[in-house]
Amino acid sequence: MTFRPTDCWRWYFDSEYDSLMLEVSSEMLFRSCYPSKMLVPDVFGEFPFSVSDATSYYQFYNSCQLLNLTDSQKIELAINAIVAANFLKPQMPKSWYFSQQPMLYKPKIADIVEVILQEDGQKVCLMVVEVGENASLCIIAQPTFVAMNKTFSFSEAIKIMNDRLKPIERNAVQHLEYQELEAIS
Repeated sequence: MTFRPTDCWRWYFDSEYDSLMLEVSSEMLFRSCYPSKMLVPDVFGEFPFSVSDATSYYQFYNSCQLLNLTDSQKIELAINAIVAANFLKPQMPKSWYFSQQPMLYKPKIADIVEVILQEDGQKVCLMVVEVGENASLCIIAQPTFVAMNKTFSFSEAIKIMNDRLKPIERNAVQHLEYQELEAIS
């Protein structure tokens, strides 16, 4: 499927669906998965899909090629990544679901990473959409999973401490930046 941003694309908020929408054409709309309570106030109107948005779209979409997703899911993940990176309110880390890693990974935007669930050791695949010094905003890059009785859905945003992240094994040889974790005394 060829899906390329154009200067006709536009964002707008739809109060009926309580979601930020991306109008791709008169026949095609994309609805983000984030409700209004998670969005910054600037999105409650209409504005163009910017050159920066298009650059981010290609960056996120290209990272999706590592994932075992359909093309439609890759497009959905890339567009939700733009929304999460640019239009979500700040979040607090929710790292307690995941195990700390022995090496500190310094992620980059659009990295595909994994975390390991505390309760059962299951690996969960994520895409990094915003990098911070100690924690990064990620979106779920796989189908639904449950951790500590909470269900996480595809494209859901979660901020996670960087000491919980590690590159997925298929990506392990590409541009890794590790630092030994220092003991806290």
